[in-house]
Amino acid sequence: MKKKIEFENIVAETLLIPLYMRAKEGRRKDAVLKDELAERLMESIEYDYSRFDGAKLSEIGCVVRGRYFDDAVRRFIFDKIKPVVVNVGCGLDTRYQRLKEYGGVMFYELDLPEVIDLRRKLIPESDFDKYIAASLLETKWMDDLKEKHPESSFIFIIEGVLMFFYEDQVRSVLHNLAERFSGGEIWFDVCGSMMHRFHVKPDSLRGHKVHIRSGISDGHLVEQWESRLQLIDQGVYQRHFPHRWGMGMVLGLFPRFSCKFSSMLGYCIENK
Repeated sequence: MKKKIEFENIVAETLLIPLYMRAKEGRRKDAVLKDELAERLMESIEYDYSRFDGAKLSEIGCVVRGRYFDDAVRRFIFDKIKPVVVNVGCGLDTRYQRLKEYGGVMFYELDLPEVIDLRRKLIPESDFDKYIAASLLETKWMDDLKEKHPESSFIFIIEGVLMFFYEDQVRSVLHNLAERFSGGEIWFDVCGSMMHRFHVKPDSLRGHKVHIRSGISDGHLVEQWESRLQLIDQGVYQRHFPHRWGMGMVLGLFPRFSCKFSSMLGYCIENK
């Protein structure tokens, strides 16, 4: 029986977009990302997903982003002795299930209480995938994690979230993480300055009430905000699986221009 959901927070509703895109992608023979659980989850929720069917850029963008961050987590787990993975603004992401070959690595899923309540009903919590009901703007959950794993290295994935927050809020989140988790990494995606300045939304959000409240085009800007953060990579979407972008693949030839619209960022947190 399908479950009908009413979201209190309009941003929380956007979690259905990457879920749907991952589910669709899994049906392709040349899938960028295989996610069998996403398809089962999508089918269990009563929702008019057809509103996203014309969002061709988001369709490939969501799965490229998911694959990019999965690969970042894989590298981190391989490099660190006691890695801990934290999905901030997790929604119904299934990264833990996708990276099941790394059994024994601790994962945490953080989101607003209403999202975590939904997640508990659809994806039961496990011994190595624990849930945290909190806002990313709070710091208690950060302190709690640090206390639970004092000798661990943390990687934080903040996927599909920060563009809905104002710049001062984004800076605060990054500062709070950098202050506590030296030796770790933070990976997140952003809309660029062009989208923010001209109030352009990703094609999957057109007609939605949410707004893009911040934009970053140059990943080195974050280093100026927070000296502890050092840029590892600024991922250009169209350089990943270029054959899937149609004419949009041309943007991959002009990375600085492409990043004015969107990009994926990774930072290491230096020891200070």
